[in-house]
Amino acid sequence: MNTRTKGLLKMLLAGAVILAVGILVMTHTDSFMKIVMIAAGIGTFVDGLYTLNGMKKWKYTDATRTLAMIKGIESVAIGVAAVLVAIFAAETALTVMVYIFAIGLVFSAVVAFENAATASRFGILEMRSHFIVEGIIASLVAIILFFRPVETLYKVVQILAIALMVIGGTLVIVSVIAVFRKTSGDSTVIVEEAEVVEDKK
Repeated sequence: MNTRTKGLLKMLLAGAVILAVGILVMTHTDSFMKIVMIAAGIGTFVDGLYTLNGMKKWKYTDATRTLAMIKGIESVAIGVAAVLVAIFAAETALTVMVYIFAIGLVFSAVVAFENAATASRFGILEMRSHFIVEGIIASLVAIILFFRPVETLYKVVQILAIALMVIGGTLVIVSVIAVFRKTSGDSTVIVEEAEVVEDKK
C-alpha cells in the first residue's frame, strides 16, 4: 500500500467519524446542548482568569482597571455556574443560565467599549479597534440570546451537526471517488502492460 492510498484511507476514516459524530449530534440535540453549555462555561472561566491575570499589566485608568477586575471575577463565576448547571440542573435552569450568559455579555460589551475609549485617549489605536470589535460581537450575541435563549442553543447545536455531516460526507465521497479512480487506473496500467508483453511474444 503506497503513501497516497494510505492518505486516502485516512481521509475516508476521518470523514466517516466526522459524519457519524454529526448524525449523533443531530439525533441527540438535548444532550449536546449540555455539552455546548459546558464548553461555553469553560471558555468563559478561562477568559475570566486571563482577564484577572492581565490586571498586573494594565496601564490604563483606575476605572478601566476596576471594570476589568469586575469582568474577570464575573466571567469566572459565570463559567463555574454554567458547568455546574449543565451537569446537575434541569432544562429550566439551563434557560436561566443562558440569560445570565447574556447579561454577562452585555457587561463585557460595556467594558470593551470603555477600554476602546480609554485606548483612544492613550493613542493605542490597534487596541482600540480590537476592543470595538469585541464589544460589537458581545452585544450581538447577547441580543440573540435575550431574544430566543433556548432556541438559539438548539440552532447552534443543529448548525454544528449539519456542518459536521457536510464535512464528513464530503470527505467520504471525495476519498471513495479518489480510491475508485486510483484502482481503475492501476487496472488499466496492468492490462496495458499485459498487452505489451503479449505483443513482444
